[in-house]
Amino acid sequence: MMLGAAVLGGILGGAIVAAVVSRGDDSSGTAGRGDAAVLTVEQTSAIADVAADARPGVVRIESIKTTATGQEQDVGSGVVLDLDGHIVTNAHVVVGTDTLKVVLADGTERPAVLVGHDFPFTDVAVLQIGPGNLAPIAPGDSSALRLGETVVAIGNPLAEFDGSVSVGVISGLNRVRIFDGVRQVDLIQTDAAVNNGNSGGALLNLSGQFVGMPTAVLRQSRSGSTVEGIAFALPANRVLAIANQIIANGGPIERATLGIEHIDITAENISRLPRTAVNEGAIVAEVASGGPAAEAGIRAGDVITRLGDADINHANPLANALMPHHPGETVRVVLNRNGRIIEVEVRLAKRS
Repeated sequence: MMLGAAVLGGILGGAIVAAVVSRGDDSSGTAGRGDAAVLTVEQTSAIADVAADARPGVVRIESIKTTATGQEQDVGSGVVLDLDGHIVTNAHVVVGTDTLKVVLADGTERPAVLVGHDFPFTDVAVLQIGPGNLAPIAPGDSSALRLGETVVAIGNPLAEFDGSVSVGVISGLNRVRIFDGVRQVDLIQTDAAVNNGNSGGALLNLSGQFVGMPTAVLRQSRSGSTVEGIAFALPANRVLAIANQIIANGGPIERATLGIEHIDITAENISRLPRTAVNEGAIVAEVASGGPAAEAGIRAGDVITRLGDADINHANPLANALMPHHPGETVRVVLNRNGRIIEVEVRLAKRS
């Protein structure tokens, strides 16, 4: 999973009250102190109400997958979408698993099936469980979020602290990061404590509405410095749009594919990759037999430097260049093969 353990602090209501009252003591008149204390109590009460109301709508997702060394178990979080039993979560929580189980807030366990996912493009997946005793969380408008706005995160960190509640603020909007080879440009940054197991859970505003899905946490800067208090969430507007498409399709969103496995050349991995004639692009690692790339004559070791009208570079990975295109569409692909520039036409296939 994307998220590892983080040393992030929660917010204690009592500490906030103490800080506000202390500031009030430095002002003149008792009215100021009273107003500050009332505001703090109202916010603390709102946070408690959000936690109480939304907790039943956040579930624990348990998965098992078989590896070369045996079976691996993992835990993530999910959000109840509707009374039909649809659960939205991060795709990286459930992709590649053999069995899935959902545990409701009251401890009820139900088998789950994967309806579909959009990995890695949006890292959104939808599961379904049997209906009954479900508490969907109301959707919010993530485009209305403001810097400094208080938010509440609910999830199941470290596979043992189910239903944990943490509080923070919106630290940044429209943050840009590359996750799983895809450049995400609309991420929500928050300092609410997020840890391994929170992936796929709920980020809520003080109206108790679902405004984001915790997805990743930054633990180290590019220079190697330790980082604290920087977590990222997918905006709810995008999450719900993708989830609704998956539900409507009864399966994954149709995405185009070249029929290759590739490695994007990045500043972080270029020193570990085979030497190439270019320092930007996507190295073709494997070509599927009979696939679009194979039919167009693309070979393993080629470096894709352009697809359609988009250059492939550090800021625009191959997956991002593919996103606007559709299965069945023919696109021009520019390759660098040992210093030679080659152009081919590729008829894109449907991703399986």
